[in-house]
Amino acid sequence: MFQKFQRNEVRLTDGEFAKRRNLIKTYLSEFNVERLLYTFKKNAGIPTEAEPLGGWESPECGLRGHFVGHFLSACAKMANSDSDSALRKKTEVIVEILSQCAVEGGYLSAFEESVLDELEKEENRNIWAPYYTLHKILQGLIDCYQLLGNEKALDLAVNLANYIARRFEKLSHWKIDGMLRCTKLNPANEFGGIGEALYQLYDITKDPSVLKTAQLFDRDYFLEPLYRGEDILEDLHANTHLPMILAAMHRYEITGEEKYRIAAENFYRYLKGRTFANGNNSAKATHFIPGGVSEASEHWGGYQKLQDALTGGESESCCAHNTEKIAEKLFLWTGDREYLDHIERLKYNAVLNSASRVSGLSQYHQPMGRGKTKKFSSKYNTFWCCTASGMEAMSEVQKNIWFRSGEEILVNMFVPSIVTWNEKGVMIEQKTAYPCESIVRYVIHAKQPISFRFLWKEERINCVKCNEEPVKLDYKNRYCFLERTFHDGDTMELELHSGFHLEELPGDENRVALLFDQILMAAIEKEASPGAVSDRNGESVSETITDPLHQECLNAFIARENLPGSPKVRWMPLYQVEDETYTVYIDRENREEGLDEGKEVKDGSHAY
Repeated sequence: MFQKFQRNEVRLTDGEFAKRRNLIKTYLSEFNVERLLYTFKKNAGIPTEAEPLGGWESPECGLRGHFVGHFLSACAKMANSDSDSALRKKTEVIVEILSQCAVEGGYLSAFEESVLDELEKEENRNIWAPYYTLHKILQGLIDCYQLLGNEKALDLAVNLANYIARRFEKLSHWKIDGMLRCTKLNPANEFGGIGEALYQLYDITKDPSVLKTAQLFDRDYFLEPLYRGEDILEDLHANTHLPMILAAMHRYEITGEEKYRIAAENFYRYLKGRTFANGNNSAKATHFIPGGVSEASEHWGGYQKLQDALTGGESESCCAHNTEKIAEKLFLWTGDREYLDHIERLKYNAVLNSASRVSGLSQYHQPMGRGKTKKFSSKYNTFWCCTASGMEAMSEVQKNIWFRSGEEILVNMFVPSIVTWNEKGVMIEQKTAYPCESIVRYVIHAKQPISFRFLWKEERINCVKCNEEPVKLDYKNRYCFLERTFHDGDTMELELHSGFHLEELPGDENRVALLFDQILMAAIEKEASPGAVSDRNGESVSETITDPLHQECLNAFIARENLPGSPKVRWMPLYQVEDETYTVYIDRENREEGLDEGKEVKDGSHAY
């Protein structure tokens, strides 16, 4: 089976992935720690003169503290990948302050312990997702230990896990069931990926009590029907349940219980029937609450029934990041090409697309209907869940480009990068301007001759040259491959076979999306500034947007498919859109009624 490369074994060198990752690295580096930890200090009674943050990190918000956990994880991942001593030091400072804020007994948060008392009393009322926030804090501490060796972070994580265990030990079966049954629309008791984090902590400590606590969050109301092959996703809150699948997958890897693997595999099949052309999911619930979040966003509707899901609140960015993790694990289990294709589609069109080209900060929703615009987080006054998960996603955006297996190395995406294959003593540089050009170049760096096999998806390659001489590819299991002995300085050049195709919106054959390979295109109706992007202060960004594809080929395809307005509309990859007004799903019949209501979509805080 294939294995993934570690974050510090892959380095981005150029292109949009590298640029947006660098924007987030600057954001992390410049962020004031005192402002970041204001609510933790206030909750612990420690004086601070810092200015509090706004939005979901304000002192009044029930979810305060969640961003801090993501911030710690992102810093740890960047510091580990880049050997960045300044970011490492920043994590040490944050962990030290958190240790001062921890309560005897292990509790550590930006909100009072009485919030958990309220949850245990009311179960699904008057609180907003305290275990969601505790998960983010726990995960940040675990990442600091696993990636940077911070022993104090591990102590804090273990103490917090033990605190959680002691609280649950006092509760009855049905009290726990009520607290962790997230079947209502807009569930206030969403507990995020805390089960997955606890399984990670068990991997480190091998403490049976940590394993027992993790298993509390594997809920039978969700996993048992999936194991039996029942599609029960309709009307569930999407990003409450995606992390539960990740936890179930981790449980299978620890215990070997087939039930949890089968549940995850069945879940994925049902999820694909609720997936947009960008590879992501979540939209309105079928039986929504009028005026609530579930009317437009964050939930799953019926299988293959997305015809009324383009509300402007579809495709929550958090869901994209968790879906990529699920698809990645399924690929590592099976080696099935289906999951690679899904990862690539998500990577360009929902992960990269989530981040601003100007700030690197994230969208909450990723609209794909008619006449839409993107709305990104602000630096210090938003802090949605997707601000946090998007920042962390950019800190590790280099993952899933390369995989390895024995004597083989697999290229999943044509992203400029250098991979270090330590077991083979070789570095491979991938140079490309894809999708702007159809050529990909490789340079081999090796201390001595080395034999291995290169793999690519079979339909993608027209021809290959090694050291400027044509070579023949072999084919097997939907991959093409080249096997030979490589020497230091050897070069390869691929010419790609790329093209356009249309995909229908599930449930509406008259609405279609245009893709170039796995890259989702957007029709630009009105440009904010021809040929350039402006930042939020109206200042010009020096980089211009250029057509990424051969315009003649694009125009011919659009004309052949009779897409409306083809002579007047400019197309570009969705991930390149910043301020422009755009449309993804084109209506072939130019219907004017019943499409894209255009209401302002509320963020998740309005559910509570």
